[in-house]
Amino acid sequence: MTEIRMHDVELVPERTLGGPVDAEPLRGRLTFGWDVLPGDHEAAPAEWPAYVKATPDREFRQLLMVCSFRPETPESRGTFRHASLGIALSVPDGAARPVARLIEPGERTRSLAGTGGLNFTVKAGVLDLGVEKPAGAESAREEWVVRGHGASQPNPQWEFRGVRRVPLTGDHPVAALVELVPGQVNTAEVVVAAELEHRSWGVRRYRARLAREPHSIVLAV
Repeated sequence: MTEIRMHDVELVPERTLGGPVDAEPLRGRLTFGWDVLPGDHEAAPAEWPAYVKATPDREFRQLLMVCSFRPETPESRGTFRHASLGIALSVPDGAARPVARLIEPGERTRSLAGTGGLNFTVKAGVLDLGVEKPAGAESAREEWVVRGHGASQPNPQWEFRGVRRVPLTGDHPVAALVELVPGQVNTAEVVVAAELEHRSWGVRRYRARLAREPHSIVLAV
């Protein structure tokens, strides 16, 4: 079992040329959670245990994360168009850095039927959901909704987006298999950015840096 601790994220508007100078932070629209597990924990995607066993002289942690996007409300207008989640892995002395050897997903897609409805499949190692395509629907095309970048790097990132008739809402889990720096306090700094689109004020960009409690992530001490 894993325990994902979810926290509300306050999204601060970025200052842009011609944008409002008194824009308020966006609250109640995004939550973020995580859990840190041993490298060989059973919640890992299928190929991770073999990678860990093949390198017994190294120490790993599984970093599981979830971004949950909430739909607009009368008090909080705007539809999520695009978002990103980035982590920066580090140790205090900076001589070496932890590395996200494997990330999940590399790409997650949803199948958009030509006519007749929606078919989607989500596979993220810790979550596997599916809905069957309606009978008689035309062949579907795949559209990505989550993309991961930066495997074997200390700063992986995931992008999230809505696609036609499927807005960016709900829970989106991602994960990284992190190789630790031995004998050091290994931590992850998290940065979230998002674009929201509104009928009257167009696209507005927001950012949040989750570096302090309760958002700091300690992988190993």
